[in-house]
Amino acid sequence: MTVQYAEFAPRPDLASHVVCIWVFEGREADEDQRIAPDGCCELIIHRGEPYLERRSDGSLVRQPPALFAGQLTRPLHLRAEGDVSVIGVRFRTAGARAYVGRAMSEFTDRRVAWPLAEGVDLNNVQDHVAGEIARHAVTGDPVLDRCVASLEGGFGVEALCRHTGLTARTLQRRFADRVGVSPRMLAAVIRFRRVFEALREATTETWSDAAQAAGYFDHPQMARDFRRFVGCTPSRFVAGAPGLATSLVDLPLS
Repeated sequence: MTVQYAEFAPRPDLASHVVCIWVFEGREADEDQRIAPDGCCELIIHRGEPYLERRSDGSLVRQPPALFAGQLTRPLHLRAEGDVSVIGVRFRTAGARAYVGRAMSEFTDRRVAWPLAEGVDLNNVQDHVAGEIARHAVTGDPVLDRCVASLEGGFGVEALCRHTGLTARTLQRRFADRVGVSPRMLAAVIRFRRVFEALREATTETWSDAAQAAGYFDHPQMARDFRRFVGCTPSRFVAGAPGLATSLVDLPLS
């Protein structure tokens, strides 16, 4: 099986809202792709046959050709049938609010069919995103942006309250509107993603090393988050065949 994944930087006028544009193409193995939370929302365009999404009861339902994917707080398992071709727009943690024009909490753990004009593709998807942002004209929230940056820098929620002067309830409301998850949930996702960053470092030799580098107390604590966010053990995740899941976390597999 051959898979190809590539990321492209957004143009300058979208850089404050969008992390990257990505493309994935290939033939997936006949197994579920375990998509890990990353603290970002995404616009997904299936140029080929859309993925099948596994529901909590084990059944499979086909995704729409275009969808908006909200923040993840629990496992998302997808399965392909043959060749796939996907375009993704990965928004910054608080960047999608300007694109959708609605509270991000409406989309948490949901993939919503998204109306796109005929012919939106890799060549003009940024024009589409810029047009929607201009149409909604959502004002920025610098305090919220600083809070997100502080969480990424290792601040705790209590420190955010002290630093901003906002109550925990006010922070919850603003995060629900702009991000889609609570500050505490976002902090947990950020820590979880740091495991994959650690695995890409040459100095990381064991899972315990990765757990410590990511800020976990020990390996079992990290393993609990793997079950919480992807539904399996760390070793089972990395043992999976190369595909969309491993590409999205940039996990080096031999």
